[in-house]
Amino acid sequence: MDRSTLENAILALARDPELLERVRSNPDAAAATLGLDASWARAIVDGDRDRLRSAGVNDGITILVSRWFKDDLGDSASQGAFVVDESSPLPPADVPDGLVFAGGCSHVPDLLARPEIDPADGVDRLLGGYRRLAEDLAAAQPDVVLVTADCHFQSFETQHFVIGDGAAHRGSMEFFKRPDLDLQLTGMPALAAAMAEAVRAAGQEVELAERVDLDHGLIVPLRLLLPRPDLPVIPIITQPARSFSPFGARAFGQALRTVITDSGLRVAVLATGGLSHWLDPGKFGGVDVGFDTYLLQMLQAGRGLDLASLEPYPLLDHGQYEFLNWLIMLGIVGPGVRGEVYAYEPMEASGGGWTVVHMDLAAARGADAGAGRTAVPAGV
Repeated sequence: MDRSTLENAILALARDPELLERVRSNPDAAAATLGLDASWARAIVDGDRDRLRSAGVNDGITILVSRWFKDDLGDSASQGAFVVDESSPLPPADVPDGLVFAGGCSHVPDLLARPEIDPADGVDRLLGGYRRLAEDLAAAQPDVVLVTADCHFQSFETQHFVIGDGAAHRGSMEFFKRPDLDLQLTGMPALAAAMAEAVRAAGQEVELAERVDLDHGLIVPLRLLLPRPDLPVIPIITQPARSFSPFGARAFGQALRTVITDSGLRVAVLATGGLSHWLDPGKFGGVDVGFDTYLLQMLQAGRGLDLASLEPYPLLDHGQYEFLNWLIMLGIVGPGVRGEVYAYEPMEASGGGWTVVHMDLAAARGADAGAGRTAVPAGV
């Protein structure tokens, strides 16, 4: 359900006590007045903040349904849990022409620098997921890979998202006492410049950076996944410490869709980072399996793009500040594309909930060309 439709319905009820009473007495009959189906009308009058919040409705609005509409002054019925709602049909997939691969994976440095600190069986399962994703990427035969990662050690000029437009990118994991884990990438300056132009034309600001120093955010996934060393890579760097906008990340990705199609190239996009991951003092090593599961179930259900509608706080509070990187990828992919979870491992020693996900572009294109799509139960 569209967030703005829900918010407008709640505000309409707040302004019109008579309408609120009519909806309370007969949600099924009153739903059409609000532009909602009956289940969402009942969610409002029942004070179901958890379901409304999962749809991205602003917390300042959802609290109306508990404290004012339901007179639950202590907000006692709300759990703060997030639920995957599959009552609304998926929008049709709209994968850009030229996009041949999309996926996401964590970029945990210890996976290469010192894997022995985590349980061996979990490391094996995680690496198995990377191997599967590497096979998918190689089979797609891309001409260029767009890779999103967040800024760890390098300082850029602005607070905006960064696109690396250098002819080459270099770096190592020297900060993790492993300078031997290095990487040199070939860039694609012309396509990077076209991407920046498209983002600006969409009304967003972006920084072009000739120099992007490679750290574990790019080294770990690309050493594990890149089919060949000369395959051009364009890094896209988010800066969550300077700005954090899930909606902006999705819009950034959406602005690149036309560039991909117009390039005439076979383009792959890889998101890196997260899921659960806290660097706060005293919180490192925490893993929020429940919220990680919610994110993965949303991806499996083909509703990953909807996560951009969440308020920033839930993502930050649950340790998913790196999910901006994924939202750029999801913005490029578009709606209605299901993800397959190849691996998910909560690992406290290395500090997070690590995952590998493949976005099934072929199935989405096939479903879009067919008579419809059948929902499948979400589950990690």
